[in-house]
Amino acid sequence: MKQLKWILVASLVSGSLGAGAVVMAAKGKMMVLTPPEDAKFMPLDPNDKEGKGPQISVVFGDMKKKGPLGFLLKVPAGFKPGPHTHTSDDYAVVVKGTLANFVPGEEGKPLAPGGSWFQPGKVVHDNHCVGTEPCMVFVYTPNGFDFIPVAAPKPAK
Repeated sequence: MKQLKWILVASLVSGSLGAGAVVMAAKGKMMVLTPPEDAKFMPLDPNDKEGKGPQISVVFGDMKKKGPLGFLLKVPAGFKPGPHTHTSDDYAVVVKGTLANFVPGEEGKPLAPGGSWFQPGKVVHDNHCVGTEPCMVFVYTPNGFDFIPVAAPKPAK
């Protein structure tokens, strides 16, 4: 129990020091608030002219650069992009709906809002927005975003 107290105290102290640094770093910048109805979503696939597939709204960063990027991803109910990889690691938090992130062939337990995952870069995986409601997930990629489709693995004999 004493160890837990010290860990908590150390976390609070380092968090306070970090918060001070953030305030100093933010000096001269303005706070920006975006209500959900003002988020600008666009098709993730540039060929999706009707906007029926996944949609993205960049929260911070630049989709065209290989730097840190945070975005909201809206996924239609039932959508599965197929096996793919990303160059960058990604960290995600489910905001709405029920979403599965899995190794092809092993869908596993989908995540409800508040559930999260870490996906190492270059690892083949798939996603599935489970159920009848669309899903939304916040995704952070430290090295930009790309989508690299891969052939589905052949079933073991």
